[in-house]
Amino acid sequence: MIINKAFKIVVLSTAFLLVLVCLSFARTDHRDYKDTKLDECKDCHSGAGVMSNHGAFFVKEHRLLAQKAGNNCADCHLQSFCIDCHKGGGIEPDLTRSLSRKGEYMPRTHRSDFISIHSIKAADNPQNCNRCHETSFCSDCHSKTRAKGNMKIKSHRRAGADSQIYNWNSDHSAEARRNLQSCETCHPDADVCVKCHSSGKQNPHPRNWRDIKSRYKNESNGRTCRKCHITY
Repeated sequence: MIINKAFKIVVLSTAFLLVLVCLSFARTDHRDYKDTKLDECKDCHSGAGVMSNHGAFFVKEHRLLAQKAGNNCADCHLQSFCIDCHKGGGIEPDLTRSLSRKGEYMPRTHRSDFISIHSIKAADNPQNCNRCHETSFCSDCHSKTRAKGNMKIKSHRRAGADSQIYNWNSDHSAEARRNLQSCETCHPDADVCVKCHSSGKQNPHPRNWRDIKSRYKNESNGRTCRKCHITY
């Protein structure tokens, strides 16, 4: 009888210590909840410690929850947690957007020139866009153009034009030099480039090509050259 009682004391003491350890490592200060029964924890937490209001659509809806009076986001999250996503082009220290549409927040992936390259990102992984944006968000802008159903890339427009008209004499060479990987997202293996930049047509090499061609060849081990010159 005495052994059973002592065993129960040891088990309860161990459980109590484990609870204290868990509380000490928790992001939120749980001292105010030290007398709360375990069943009552489920009022806030479900599953693997997930808040009950952090459902499947929380990414889209958390802004509305955070704006409500008496919100408790700060109980679990530091401001740095928000900044991890809500920083980049147009984000102020107080998380307001100076370059926003309808006062929405801008995640860090949406840097200042994102409007020029967002179509590439959308083609690469549309699921990332769908986490926050409905289709109507896209059509707000793209339905205003004549090219319905064929959303052209802004960087492919004629300079200064609002219409979606391709102009291959524009600054696409500068865009390619700035970020060639963005081009290759839609144009792999230079298949589009060689339609113009091949023998007898426009030369893609800059004027100082004689001075720099060896460096390009050596740094890429000839791969860059072989995009157009198969036997180079």
